[in-house]
Formats: sequence, structure tokens, C-alpha cells
Amino acid sequence: MPEFDSDATQRFLTEMPRALATYGTPAHRLEEAMVLCAEKLGQNAEFFSMPTAVMCAIGEGDQTRTHMVRVMPGEVDLEKLDRVDGILGKVLRDELTPRQALSEIEQVRAHPRRYHPLLTVLCVGIASAGAARFFGGSWIDLLVAAGIGLLVGCIGLVTQKHRQAARVTDFASALLASVIATLLAGRIEGLTPGIVIISSLIVLVPGLTLTVAINELATKNLVAGTARSMHALMVLLSIGFGVGAGQAMASGWALPGVPGDPMPKWTDPIAIVLVPLALTILFRARPRDALVIVPAAGVGYYGARFGTAWSGPELGACVGAFAVGVVGNLHARLSRRPTAITHVPGIMLLVPGAVGYASVSSFMAGDVMTGVETAFRMVIVATGIVIGLLLANVLLPSKQSL
Repeated sequence: MPEFDSDATQRFLTEMPRALATYGTPAHRLEEAMVLCAEKLGQNAEFFSMPTAVMCAIGEGDQTRTHMVRVMPGEVDLEKLDRVDGILGKVLRDELTPRQALSEIEQVRAHPRRYHPLLTVLCVGIASAGAARFFGGSWIDLLVAAGIGLLVGCIGLVTQKHRQAARVTDFASALLASVIATLLAGRIEGLTPGIVIISSLIVLVPGLTLTVAINELATKNLVAGTARSMHALMVLLSIGFGVGAGQAMASGWALPGVPGDPMPKWTDPIAIVLVPLALTILFRARPRDALVIVPAAGVGYYGARFGTAWSGPELGACVGAFAVGVVGNLHARLSRRPTAITHVPGIMLLVPGAVGYASVSSFMAGDVMTGVETAFRMVIVATGIVIGLLLANVLLPSKQSL
């Protein structure tokens, strides 16, 4: 039995939540996993997770030491989250000491990005094209949305290296997309600017963030859920303001246009395969994970269509999320890997990002009643997704900490 290393144990109990939060773990799963880990290590510890910080109280009585771990939220990185979860599992199974686990966490942090940045930009264009198909656009809408999506991906690639510029990425991307789509409307036959704008910005619209926030609120993580909700709202407002500014700038050169015919139904399955493949790269999952991500997304999409035809989009989102949850939990049980690998990309075809954008657009246009109604529908759809995932966890628990 190795000698107990108090210093390494305390450092591990603060560095592990930092890694989990950085790579996209929701508050409720992070806290549950860390409490379980602390108990295994024989430590009395409590954790309080927020999007930008984690509070760790370790010890008992007068010996309690409280640590505040600052977190810089980054993009979801499913491969690194998977590796960190593997380290956590080894600690729980006594296969790693806390000191060894700290060394492996550092290796995960130092590991370079799997995918080339230009491939990520290409996947933004693919996701934008797929969104145009899902929103009922024409072939012209799909091509223009893909082109603008590539520009949006390039903006993100350039601004991520500059802190000040990164803070206006959403606004700048929305402004550019709005100006281009407005100027091209009427000049290219069959182009619908509204579909092109929302499709080209789909990777920026915080539908997933809002869904995670609702999930945290539903699991009584009120501070984390509220903070994440406000973040989603600010991103929506930034995008909406950029779109409004772009339309105002280009309105003097805008021409009336006629929408094109929707794409044929046979393009639907193609989009359902290509978009999850693009999401596999955008969320930095391992290539082999596409073998489960694509089916999970397909099951969720068609489940949502069935539920929508049965009783409206709100129930449709719930049915789709339930289907994704069952597939993801089954995969987690069989592979002993995090449910996030399938849940995060799988529900991306369901999240209410477009509804949130429509709500902000209505407010920007002065249509307050429509904006309020659409905003309420956005929250209901997000709640439906959360309820579907919670029901899946009841029916078929994943038995995984993450």
C-alpha cells in the first residue's frame, strides 16, 4: 500500500476539476465526479462549480482548506475530456496515485490539437451548409451559407490568437454574414437571406450553452445555470446586434428577391451524415468516435421529427433528446467512456439556437410580442431536451461519472 501523499492529493483534487471544467463538463457532473473521487481518496471534500471557477473545500473542521480554482472556459474538447475521464477512472480503481494522475493531466494539457485549423474551418462551412438544408433552404442558400460559413470559420481562426479581438468574434461574424447575405439577395435568384444568415452563423449560436444551462438549473446548480444562461443571452444579443447592423449598412443596396425551391428529400440523409462528421471535428472527438456520433445524431434527428409530427416541436425535442440519451448511455456502459462523446454532438441537431436567434431578431425589429413568444418557445425547447436526457438517465443509467 503506497504511503499517503497529502500534498499531491490536495493538488489532484484541485487540478482535476480545473481540467474537467476547461474541457466542457457541466457543473452537476463535475461536482458528482469529484465528490466520488474525494471519498475514494479518503478525503472529506465539497465542490462548487461555476463556468469560470471551481471552489474546493478539502478537510474537516478547523483543518479545512478552501481553494478557488480559476477556469478559463474553452471550446468543448471531447478527446481531452475522454482522456481526463480515463485518468479519473484509474484513480478510482487504484491504478494511479494522485501524483501520477497529476503528471498525466499535464500530458493531456500539453497534447497538441488533433485536427489542423484549416480542417476546422472547412467543417464550419459543412455545418453551415447542413443547417441550410435543415432550415428548408434552396441549393443556392446551401452554397452561399457554406461560403459565408467558411469566412466565419476564418474569422474565428484569426481572432482566437488575440484576446481583445476574440471578444468581438460573434459580432464581427454576424455583421459580415448579414452584409453579404443582404447584398446578394435579389442579385442571386433563389437566395433567402434569413436562412443564409442563421445557417452561416449556426456554429456560433449558443443553443448548446443554453441547453447545458437549463440542465444545470434542473439539477439544482442554480449559480452555474444562471451564469451560463446569461452568457448564452449575451452571445445571442451580440449576434443579433451584428445582424441588425449589417442589414442597416447594406439596406441601401438591397434588392427584393424571390426564395428558391427547397432541396429534395433525398438530401436529408446526406446532411444527417455530413453534419455529425463535421461536429466530430469541431468538438475535437477522436475520428473513431464518428462511428457512434453519426448514428446517435441520426436517431435523435428522426426521433425529433417523429415527436414533432405527433405533438409539436417541444415534444419533438424531448423525444429526440431521449433517443440520443439512451444511445449515449448505452455506449457509455459498453465502452466505459463519458456520455458527452455522444450526447454533445447528438443534441446539436436539436438545440434551439435558431429559435433564440429569431427571438433576438424580432426584438431588434421592434416586434416585442413576437420576440417574447419566440424566446419563451426557445426556453421550452431547451427544457424539452433536458427532460429527454434526464428520462434517458432514469431508464438506462450510464454508470459513468461523466
